[in-house]
Amino acid sequence: MRRTKAIAIAAIVALVVVGTPADAGHHEGEEAAMMDGFTADLINNIKDTEKKLVALAEAMPADMYGWAPSVEVRTYSETLIHVAGANLFIPVALGAAPMEGLDTSENPMAVMQKMEAEITAKDDVVAKLKKSFAYVYEALPTIADLDEKVELFGPPASKRSYFLMLQGHAH
Repeated sequence: MRRTKAIAIAAIVALVVVGTPADAGHHEGEEAAMMDGFTADLINNIKDTEKKLVALAEAMPADMYGWAPSVEVRTYSETLIHVAGANLFIPVALGAAPMEGLDTSENPMAVMQKMEAEITAKDDVVAKLKKSFAYVYEALPTIADLDEKVELFGPPASKRSYFLMLQGHAH
């Protein structure tokens, strides 16, 4: 049974990756077309990642959302919600206004763990993931002074480097 699930997941990943155009990531979005420079490039890249991740989330059967390769790692739904949580909290930590309804009074990791535990149904996970990416596209252009050093996870780094972390995290 475990091997069957692993093969099913591998097949879905292959379909999503092979099914994307070779020039993915270079499509100008309407909002990004109005910007230039680093933020526009980053948003275009994240949009490509969103497209692939959402396609993968939608292709995975609902009964697989509770699957994890072992008890030591996140389930499929927890992994997607973790990405959504980072999308929601990293921009806030860099100075963006929080998405409406996001509780920023608690520790972000505690809120993310709560979301991972509570949002597990496929439709709810996909909706939260999409909503988190929509927030990213609104929030990123509002963050000023990308060269400013901040300390979120470990040693101080520029806001630009945390943007790159957000992008890498979604990948």
